[in-house]
Amino acid sequence: MSSSPVIELIREKLDIVEIVREYVPALRKAGRNWKAPCPFHNEKTPSFTVSPDKQIFYCFGCNEGGDVFSFVMKIEGLTFPEAARKLAAKAGVEYGEERTHAMTEADRERLELKKMLAHAADFYHKTLFSPAGEKARLYLGERRLSKATVERFGLGWAPADGTSLMNELKARGWSKDLAMKAGLVTEREGGRVADTFRGRIMFPITNQAGDTVAFGGRVLDPEGIPKYLNSPETVLFSKRRTLYGLHEALPQIRKSGRVLLLEGYMDVIGAHQHGVDWAVAPLGTALTGEHAGLIGRYAKDTVVMFDDDRAGIQASVRAAEIFMDAGLYVRLANLGNGQDPDEFLNDYGREAFEGKLTEAADPLDFRMTLFFKGLKTAPTSQQKAQAIAVLLETVAKQPDEILKSEWVKSLASRFGVEEDSVWKQLRKTAVHAPREARREPETAAPLRMPAMERGFIQLLLRDPSLFEKARELAPEDFSDSSARAFFTALMELPPEGRPKAATALAEKFPDQSAAILEMAVADLGENAGPQSAARAVRVLKRKSLERRLKELRGSAMTPEQLEEYSRLMSELKSSAKEL
Repeated sequence: MSSSPVIELIREKLDIVEIVREYVPALRKAGRNWKAPCPFHNEKTPSFTVSPDKQIFYCFGCNEGGDVFSFVMKIEGLTFPEAARKLAAKAGVEYGEERTHAMTEADRERLELKKMLAHAADFYHKTLFSPAGEKARLYLGERRLSKATVERFGLGWAPADGTSLMNELKARGWSKDLAMKAGLVTEREGGRVADTFRGRIMFPITNQAGDTVAFGGRVLDPEGIPKYLNSPETVLFSKRRTLYGLHEALPQIRKSGRVLLLEGYMDVIGAHQHGVDWAVAPLGTALTGEHAGLIGRYAKDTVVMFDDDRAGIQASVRAAEIFMDAGLYVRLANLGNGQDPDEFLNDYGREAFEGKLTEAADPLDFRMTLFFKGLKTAPTSQQKAQAIAVLLETVAKQPDEILKSEWVKSLASRFGVEEDSVWKQLRKTAVHAPREARREPETAAPLRMPAMERGFIQLLLRDPSLFEKARELAPEDFSDSSARAFFTALMELPPEGRPKAATALAEKFPDQSAAILEMAVADLGENAGPQSAARAVRVLKRKSLERRLKELRGSAMTPEQLEEYSRLMSELKSSAKEL
């Protein structure tokens, strides 16, 4: 990670705990450290740890870790200069120009990709208001979008010729290869390159910071397929981790603590135009655990309202189960008249729409209402049994035991059956329910150094005052190559750099940074003081003597080696008295 007087000043002025809590409100104190469910992977048991002493974070589940800059870069998808500028503003520090600070090649490419995508958004937007965009403007007018809304969301038009954008990018000095990395052009048969989006209304997709990272495009030709097309996955864009409209909705979401999850671009845009400015949508894909985790950072109250058709209702139920699996509470809403949210808002207005939102039910009530709504006569015993069996699949996925108990009572009451019978059936459901295969997070390659050597390195990472005691050791007193390298690097740190030893070591050994950060935040319990360090020094010295003596015994010794052997034996006897 880059370092300079400005960067060090930002580090000194900011507390990583306070920065992380802005993104992870669930962060709670746990001993010396702070813990929460990890914002970078889906989990129920908190394994994400923040150390205020070391000003670093580490997740024992997915091995993400680093300092405050690394955290903001990871959670917002920023380059180092972008994260530094953001944190400098929080710290009240003048950051200066990006070019005055060191950047990696990856940083430079990401910044260039963002510049290119921003220019593409501007190109599409200008084209919308050119003669070529007339049909698109008429369509947006038919959907009753105001010019202010079109401007706010940066809507545009991609010409149908398939070369306009690439020609524009070339004229600005960008290469075909970079445009392909941005997902703006596609290589077709015969090596020919064409614009990815052709003859489509364009919806810029932004990250949480408001940077354009991708596009969605809606075709106007009724025969055109697919109806909606999204950018491919890139280094800046992942559908599984992106929600449309989140940047625009974040101020209200943070203020109210609630999120409205809709199905598509036009629904979100229409909702915001009518003042329902806490609406977002997944991007042409089913809701994922990553989406749920993203929403969970900002909101405690989530309402899902997908399209009022069979597919939309099924998607709502699946989304609710994903939220439950993530340990979040969710309610489901339904317009009930077959309209999309933006159509309903245009016809009936915000007040009527929010009235529908107040009727949002928890997932079980929502499904029970749908069941009884479809019946013209009272259900038969067999219909009850079949319906309860299906509904118990939702109950079984509820992690909150109190809420699960209330759901069982509600289910028994609504269907007029004995509560004990429902509990028995639920236990059968839980036993026979197929378990979804979970993708386990990758684990860091373990450091296979001896426990004593690992422990001593951990002591140095934790307590800068122990460095003076460590001067009694030499690198060759460590048998493990990683331990020797870590010890050498630590002892080379100037006194002022010792409090940040973990960050410095992780930067020097990036391939082993996860294991280093894990050592730095691990709780050593009572074995973390000067006495433990002094004893570790004695043991390490003794083991080093034993290794050298073994080497000498294994060969015919020269006079010099015999003298060394005699001296080492004397030292070994003395060290035995100290242990």
